[in-house]
Amino acid sequence: AQMGTGRVIGSAEDTSGQPIEGAVITATGADGKTLEATSGSDGKWAILGFRSGMWDFSVVADGYVAQAYKQQIKGSGRNPPMFFVLEPVRETRSSGSMLGEVNEMVENGQYAEALVKYEEFLAAEPMSYQIHYNIGTVYLKMEEFEKAIASYEKVLDEEPMHAGSLIAIGDVKVQQQEFDEAVVYFEKAIDQTDDEMVPFNVAEIYFSRGETDKAIELYTLAAERKPDWQDPLLKLAYAHLNKGDMDAAKTSLEACIALAPDTVEGQTAAQMLQSPAFAN
Repeated sequence: AQMGTGRVIGSAEDTSGQPIEGAVITATGADGKTLEATSGSDGKWAILGFRSGMWDFSVVADGYVAQAYKQQIKGSGRNPPMFFVLEPVRETRSSGSMLGEVNEMVENGQYAEALVKYEEFLAAEPMSYQIHYNIGTVYLKMEEFEKAIASYEKVLDEEPMHAGSLIAIGDVKVQQQEFDEAVVYFEKAIDQTDDEMVPFNVAEIYFSRGETDKAIELYTLAAERKPDWQDPLLKLAYAHLNKGDMDAAKTSLEACIALAPDTVEGQTAAQMLQSPAFAN
């Protein structure tokens, strides 16, 4: 899915009005996409790249109690500023390490260490259920699929239509060849995200099972969401051929070629059009 152009600016300060430097602001969309910024010495921050929808914001700074917010964001232009006021950590409470540091651990393959930090964060902020999504992603990288699913399900317990978790579980079910269950999760996610891969993946399952009409419907949706993508157009042609609809198959092949005739997909489409099946 394409990156949005929405922008949010804001500031982080303590309860006495002093700016907080180094606060990590993380925004997570319904499809699991994350954006991040760190406040400067004046406490100010800015994030660019939002798509329209509801976003979860978390704010973490050393020595302060982490906070979480939900905010509807526009996918273009500037949104209303967001001002975060953080309370100092009390002696008996800790917010754990900054999420930015933990995310870096994950990128460096330090999965066990990252899990410990995420659990510390949850211990301090048990209401920040979105962190279970991060934990699930770590388990997924470790190929501990059942633990990953359990973590994503904890997100769904609080937000049943969280697209990122639905898609992640669907992907795991595909890897486990549990296609019926994968379809259930993917179909729930289709209307929660504009990601073209979701309907495409479901269409692939339906096509492999011979449910051609459903496959055509979802290949079409994938093509509509990403008009410059040849794969769903080529797959649409195969699906129409299976139904004996030569005119629809020809239309899909011609659209595929028009996008990029020199790609593998474009050349495949051209070869298909030259076959005897399309002679008439």
